[in-house]
Amino acid sequence: MNYPKRLIEVDLPIKRISAHARREKSIRHGHISTLHIWWARRPLASCRAITCAALWPDPADPLCPLAFRDKARKLMLEWTTHEHQELLSAESRPRFEAARQNPTKFDDAEELRRALLDFIADFSNWDNSTKKEYLDTSRALTQSAHEALGGEPGSKPLVIDPFAGGGSIPLEALRVGADAFASDLNPVAVLLNKVVLEYIPKFGQRLAHEVRKWGKWIKEQAEKELAEFYPKGSDGATPIAYLWARTITCEGPNCGIEIPLIRSLWLAKKGSRLYVLLSESYVIWLEPRRSGGWKFSTAYKARLKNIQRYCSFGKRIWVQK
Repeated sequence: MNYPKRLIEVDLPIKRISAHARREKSIRHGHISTLHIWWARRPLASCRAITCAALWPDPADPLCPLAFRDKARKLMLEWTTHEHQELLSAESRPRFEAARQNPTKFDDAEELRRALLDFIADFSNWDNSTKKEYLDTSRALTQSAHEALGGEPGSKPLVIDPFAGGGSIPLEALRVGADAFASDLNPVAVLLNKVVLEYIPKFGQRLAHEVRKWGKWIKEQAEKELAEFYPKGSDGATPIAYLWARTITCEGPNCGIEIPLIRSLWLAKKGSRLYVLLSESYVIWLEPRRSGGWKFSTAYKARLKNIQRYCSFGKRIWVQK
C-alpha cells in the first residue's frame, strides 16, 4: 500500500505552536512538569501538535484515503457552528466562519488541510488541552486515520518513543487517542512514565492521596534523622536554606578568624531588597536609597556594628558574632 504524506510532512503552524509552548513554561497547576524535574522536557504544546500532524494524513495528497477526507470534512464543518467557533482563536475563526456561510468550502482539499492545521494550532493551547470538544475531534480524526490507512477496526495506532525522558510525547499520544509505548535507559524516566501513563489513569485521585500520605511520612522521618545536622537559628526559627563551605584560618598576626571559602555571600539580588549573609547567625537586607544605590536596613544597622571583625591588616574579610 502506498501511504499518503502526513500533515507534518507538508506544513505546520510553527509560529502559533511556539507561542503556546513558550506560555506553557509559566504554567504549573496540572502540568506534568510539577511531578518531577526533568532535563530538556519537551513542551506538551509542541508534542501534542506534532503527534496529531504525524498521525493524520494530508487531505490534499492524492493518496489520502477518501474515508479520512470525508471524516475530516465532517468534523471540521462541526466547528463552523457559533458554539464551536467560540472555542477557536482569532486566527482560526475567519476560515470556519467562511465555511459556515459556504459549507462547500471544505470540499477543496487544500482548504480542508488549512482547517486541520488551524485546529492543531488551537489544540496546542494549554487551555484547550482538556476541553471535550477538542479531545473528541482529535480522537475521532486519529481513529479515522488509523482505520483508513489499514488499521484493524477498533484498534488504535501505536506511538513508540524509545527515549521518552519526561514523557511528553507518550502522554500526548494518549491524549489524542493513540496507544503509547515508552522506554528509557534512565530508571527515573521509566518511573515518571509509568506514573504518567499507567498509574494516574488507573488509580486517579487515590494515587494522589497515597502520594501525599507517604510523602508526609517520609518528610517526618527525614526531619527526625537529619535534624541534628541542620540546627535551628539562635531565635529558634527553622532556616529555609543553608550555605555550606569549607573554612581556613587567617594567618595574619593576632587574627586567627575563620574565613569561609565561598564564592559569594549574597542570598538574593532581585526585587526591591537585597539579602546578604553577614555571619553564621545573621542575615540582613539592603534597602534602596532615594538618591540611588543601597543602604543597610535600619533594623539591622545597630547590630551590624557589634558583629564585625577585622583581621590584623585592618581589612574586614568576614564577620562573626
